[in-house]
Amino acid sequence: MNELLKRRTKVKTEASRRQHRAMEQHLDDLLCAIEANTHFLESFRKAHKLAAEHYRAEEELLREIARHGAALAKKMAAQHAEALEMAAALEEAVAAGQAGDALRLARRFHAIAQHNIIEEERDVFPLAEQWDASGGGFGHGGV
Repeated sequence: MNELLKRRTKVKTEASRRQHRAMEQHLDDLLCAIEANTHFLESFRKAHKLAAEHYRAEEELLREIARHGAALAKKMAAQHAEALEMAAALEEAVAAGQAGDALRLARRFHAIAQHNIIEEERDVFPLAEQWDASGGGFGHGGV
């Protein structure tokens, strides 16, 4: 395999992995706040903001994956949608003064977002690297 192509592919997945590490830090902060039952809303909003930005950035990647593996792309998109749905429901619960529901939704958001990171790194990134390295032009531009 061409060395330049290998480096280019690694840089693309490394950018995504760096985003995941930042998301995980905020998700860890969220989990600590949830467990302490103190001020979890601020931690949640930071984690949600990073996740939403990352999910938007991955839209192109998911379109490419769908060309090669529709089921995997659909699964990742569904996880993104579920995390964002939990975030919206949490904000609605907060607005309605339903603290218990908000706390449960924060736990669910954390679980979905963390699970998505694991599956992307285990299933999506290796395929993206494989398809890009095969010369098919697949890649996600440093998502």
